[in-house]
Amino acid sequence: MTTRLLYETDPYLSKFDATVTQVEGEWVELDRTAFFPGGGGQDADRGWIEDLEVTEVKGGDDIKHKVPDHAFTVGQRVEAEIDWERRHDLMRGHTAEHLLFSTMHKINPELELVKISITPEKKCFFVKGEVNWNLVSRAQQEANGAIAAQLPVTHVWASKDSEAVKQVRIKAERIHGDKVRIVSIGEIDKAACAGVHVQNTRELRMLLVTKLTSARAKGGDVEVEFLTGRDAMDKALVLSAYALQAAESLGSVPDDILSSLTNLKAEEERSRETLRSYAKESIARLQPVRLGDLHLVSGVFQGIDKKTLMDAANEHAKKAKTAVVLASVDERTLLVVASSPDLELDCREVLNSAMAVLGGKGGGSKCFATGGAAGMERSGQAVAKAIEEIKVRFAAK
Repeated sequence: MTTRLLYETDPYLSKFDATVTQVEGEWVELDRTAFFPGGGGQDADRGWIEDLEVTEVKGGDDIKHKVPDHAFTVGQRVEAEIDWERRHDLMRGHTAEHLLFSTMHKINPELELVKISITPEKKCFFVKGEVNWNLVSRAQQEANGAIAAQLPVTHVWASKDSEAVKQVRIKAERIHGDKVRIVSIGEIDKAACAGVHVQNTRELRMLLVTKLTSARAKGGDVEVEFLTGRDAMDKALVLSAYALQAAESLGSVPDDILSSLTNLKAEEERSRETLRSYAKESIARLQPVRLGDLHLVSGVFQGIDKKTLMDAANEHAKKAKTAVVLASVDERTLLVVASSPDLELDCREVLNSAMAVLGGKGGGSKCFATGGAAGMERSGQAVAKAIEEIKVRFAAK
């Protein structure tokens, strides 16, 4: 017996009665249900049947409700209720996703919607294509204009091969069966979708993008996180306060904060480049200490980048019978241990002894090893430990 899907005709129905049609352990089937089993990237509903919690819902032709510790029997009449606040939050999130992607796609038609995730904890979607904050800002503005315009959100069913379906956003390979449910937001967006939605954009109240994350491991897709309603309003106030404080710290007005940050970053890069230049000269002038046949080069430097430090260590280690211990300290301590190939020295062993002082880790080859750890408090001790290890190894020969 196929379950009658009440949420398809009335997504605002939160309480209903039904008859138990099948019981399999904790799983219960009803002749009709308002519980949405999840779909279109939207989480499944939660709620109660006869005051017993429904902890999971899964669908198909027959919707199954997981109700731990129940004692229902086939034919029993039951009262059920979905968690409405949770459902309405998910409905708003799903409609907002349609609206936001549509406005983004209008600005950049090359964007492709890859994945959607609408849960109580997080609302986001992944897109393939060029996305930046300028695009998002424009899309947000248009989306919030649509919210203010109180556009109707409607749905109709159409056959999979109809002309109507050809005019909507759709991933045909994900459509099962011959019918397609088309969800429309005014004239702004039409998309094939199995999820439940609000009836009017005014229910969203506000939409705010809070984060863009480039998922390089997923082929360069960009994750777009957003909030709606009161959550969006509260977050906007917090971010506004942060922006005002940042502008004050930069000695700028809020409208010029981005240009001020750009100038600050450019100034910082010039300072780093100057520091790198001085560091290269300083490291190049390091004079080795003679320990019998061994030449030991060591030093601790402030804020030198990893490549500069490694290149310098490699350069010194080209000289015969030379061991090198160099460190750069900033928010982290970077340690490099290197040796010329003619020395019987395992740089990995020396590095591990020194990294034990820092509580960090590292690795490398016999002639070249590097490691890092948070903080800079014990950097001098770590370098001293590495030098001590080298001296002990050569004293024993």
